Amino acid sequence: MRRLALLVAAAAVALTACVDTDGDGPSQAAAAAPVDDSVITIEDMEFQNGTVTIVEGTTVTWVWNDAPMEHNVVFDDFESPLQAEGTFTHTFDEAGTYEYFCAPHPFMKGTITVVEADGV
Repeated sequence: MRRLALLVAAAAVALTACVDTDGDGPSQAAAAAPVDDSVITIEDMEFQNGTVTIVEGTTVTWVWNDAPMEHNVVFDDFESPLQAEGTFTHTFDEAGTYEYFCAPHPFMKGTITVVEADGV
């Protein structure tokens, strides 16, 4: 019974942190902070650190480290070549959310969130 009470208390504290107390919506602190290291490694059939937030104008580099397995990086508007090793880079110039996947392995997914440079 004591364990249940502790779990309920912990959940209440976690939910309280999500409440908008000043009425102006979520705070910037609640959003993921942009990363300085925009390298995503393809390893063990997944995008390691594949979901990141960056500032517009940032170049993201994907590094293949899963040979001999071939993968690619597919977005709505562009894609990398299918390859077993090497790198692929793309510069994100516009704010927005960009979801991507690997065509041969569609369970491999990631998201790049690009924030405006003046919003940082």
